[in-house]
Amino acid sequence: MLAVLGVSDKRGIDVLARGLLDLGWDVVATEGTQRLCAEAGLPVRAVADLAGVPTLLGGRVKTLTVSVMAGILARDDESDLAELSRYDITRVDLVACNYYRLPTDPASFADFREKVDIGGPAMLRAAAKNCAHVVPLTDPDDYAGVLEQLAAGEVPVATRLALAAKAFRISAEYEQAVAELYAGATA
Repeated sequence: MLAVLGVSDKRGIDVLARGLLDLGWDVVATEGTQRLCAEAGLPVRAVADLAGVPTLLGGRVKTLTVSVMAGILARDDESDLAELSRYDITRVDLVACNYYRLPTDPASFADFREKVDIGGPAMLRAAAKNCAHVVPLTDPDDYAGVLEQLAAGEVPVATRLALAAKAFRISAEYEQAVAELYAGATA
C-alpha cells in the first residue's frame, strides 16, 4: 500500500505518516512534508522517487507527472494493473493533501500567482474521483478516523464517499477564491 502526502497544513501529518508506516505502508511526500516527517524520525521517501523526476521549475512541478497521476487514477482491474506494471508505475492507495494558503489581500497579481496550487488540487481531485480505490484526505481532523479504519481492515465506501465529497467541496471553494483573486488583480 502506498500513500502520497503533500500538505500545506502540516497538523498531524507526522501522526498520519507514522500510523501508515506502522501498518506496513510505503509513504512518499513532497519536500516540506517529507522534511517534517524526517525530523520526526520517519522513513518517508521523496515524491520524486515515485514521480521518477526531481521537483522542477523551482518547486512548481512536484506531483504533476504521469507516474503520480496514473498511480492515483488506476483501478483494481486487470487492464489498469497490467498497464501500471508495463510502465513500472506504483498504484497509490491514499492521498493526503491540502492546498497552499492564498493571500487574503494581495497587492498585485505577482503577489499571489506563486501561491496558486496546481498539483495539490489535481492530486486530490484525482483521488476523490477514484475514491473506490484511493482514500482522499484533505482535513487533518480526518486522519485519526481513517487510521482506525485502516487498522481494522479497510476504509468503508461510505467514508470514502464522504471524504471525496469534502475534497471536491474544498476544491470548489479554493477555485472560487482563486477566481476572485484573479478578478481583482492588478498587473
